[in-house]
Amino acid sequence: MFRSIYPVIGSSAELPFYLSGVGIAEPEYHCIRDNGLVSHQFLFTVSGEGVLTVNGQTFAQRPGGIFYLPPGLPHEYCPAEDEWTTHWLVFRGDNAAPIMEKLGFTGFLERADADLTECVGIFERLLAAAGDPLGGGERCSLLIYEFILAARSAMTERGDDLRTAGRLIREAVKYMDSRYMEDIPLEKLADMSGVSLQHFCRVFKNRMGMRPMEYLARRRIAEAKNLLCGTGMTIREISEAVGYTDQTYFGIVFRKYEGITPTEYRRTG
Repeated sequence: MFRSIYPVIGSSAELPFYLSGVGIAEPEYHCIRDNGLVSHQFLFTVSGEGVLTVNGQTFAQRPGGIFYLPPGLPHEYCPAEDEWTTHWLVFRGDNAAPIMEKLGFTGFLERADADLTECVGIFERLLAAAGDPLGGGERCSLLIYEFILAARSAMTERGDDLRTAGRLIREAVKYMDSRYMEDIPLEKLADMSGVSLQHFCRVFKNRMGMRPMEYLARRRIAEAKNLLCGTGMTIREISEAVGYTDQTYFGIVFRKYEGITPTEYRRTG
């Protein structure tokens, strides 16, 4: 089965990302692109084995393998066995290149042993949305972004992080969410996770995009916003309720993340 969808591009071309093609190649064929593609491309292996050649190097493609090719990069890929099944998507966007670079896709990227569970789920939703000529464009744009984030996680995390990060972060976040109003030392979170403080902070930052104490501060401010809008509590009472005994410091932290003071937020919220 070779199934491909190339949407008719209309107003979706104005979106940050828009789908130019998506499909299932069963089997994949021998592809030579001396000038690369105009679009950005992701391709991952479902079954069988293939060979990818980029910049004079070859990369075996097996289940768990995924690669990203930026526009204009010459490449070649072909089956290494009789059957090589792949899923692929190509996309464009006026601002796609700088966004991709910001997310770490500064050039060709490949990984042979990725956990693609999340990518597969998003791909299936993307394939379904691509078949809708009326409302599919915006849904595809959102799903492309979700796929990029999932692929980034799958392609860039180290093996040891893949095995431990989910458990470490899940427990730490759960603990902070339930006790955000308390004084929570970093050492407490690391001890709960059973790893060194340095390892815990590294894994948390890699997965969450922020340090543990920043997450705690943002969690406190999120709760403060709820109290400011939904209760008649004073600013001092709210400050203490979310874990800040110093009202002035609470105001500094609130302004750092929201850009305005708690009083201004209550007035405009």
